[in-house]
Amino acid sequence: MSDWAGGQQAQIFEGGFRPYTGPRLPPQQSFRSLYTYSLGRLLGRKRRFRSKLIGLASFFVAWIRAVVLIFLATLFSELGELGFDTVREYYPQAGVVLFCVLATPLLLNTDRSSGLLSLYLASPLSRRRYLNAQAASVFTLLFAMALVPLLALGIVYTAVGSGPGHAGDFVVFCLQSVAGAISLALVPTALAVAVCSLVRRAGLAIVVTALCLLVPAGITGLLIAEAGVAVEIGVLDPMRLSQSLAMRSQALPLSDGLGTLDGMATWLVVLANVAWAALLGGVAHWRYGRLEVER
Repeated sequence: MSDWAGGQQAQIFEGGFRPYTGPRLPPQQSFRSLYTYSLGRLLGRKRRFRSKLIGLASFFVAWIRAVVLIFLATLFSELGELGFDTVREYYPQAGVVLFCVLATPLLLNTDRSSGLLSLYLASPLSRRRYLNAQAASVFTLLFAMALVPLLALGIVYTAVGSGPGHAGDFVVFCLQSVAGAISLALVPTALAVAVCSLVRRAGLAIVVTALCLLVPAGITGLLIAEAGVAVEIGVLDPMRLSQSLAMRSQALPLSDGLGTLDGMATWLVVLANVAWAALLGGVAHWRYGRLEVER
């Protein structure tokens, strides 16, 4: 080859075909790869600090009250009996809302706008598997956001003598906490993913997700408290339904306060949560099945 611009000559040593000799994993491994990558992406792993702000802010909002309660429990445990119901009523709903509103659109909508979705679908990932992996990553972080502070509080309160009476009660508390965390994370995740599947722009998806999570709570609460509408109208409020199911999983006494869902039958709360999750998940899968992928 000719020497161009006085540099060293390029040489081709071998032009033959080399077969791939590395490990050959099944197509199902693509789900796990995308799932773990999306977890790191949501947490800002190997990214600039500003990419970590959403995760840090959400977990800070979700866990700050637990940190304060742990501090107070260890500081004032000798002054009187600590009420364990304070722990069982701990639901970091503000952090869940913040994370759903900000993180989910930046995960799903940016894949579509940047053309990354087409690269994913060129791999063994199917549309269904791609959507399930992304939703699972969001759900996992919301689940951890709801469960970790509750278990930490339970351990601290038990250590200072204000927790469950014996080991069996503590195991029951842990199982109830897991059920509550699932309840608190399932429907918000499905709602955020469904909105992101219908709305292309990330900014608009953030606004729509926030409205869908917050507005129904105000409307249904006002109708129940002021207009005397039956409490069953609360089935139209997915966010408070998830919180009500989480509270009932801890077997807490219901307050029957005005504007709350305490008067709704437990079977209806469970059925409404399952219906919302199934409906929103079906919408998201239907939309991605018909989505025109931009290359």
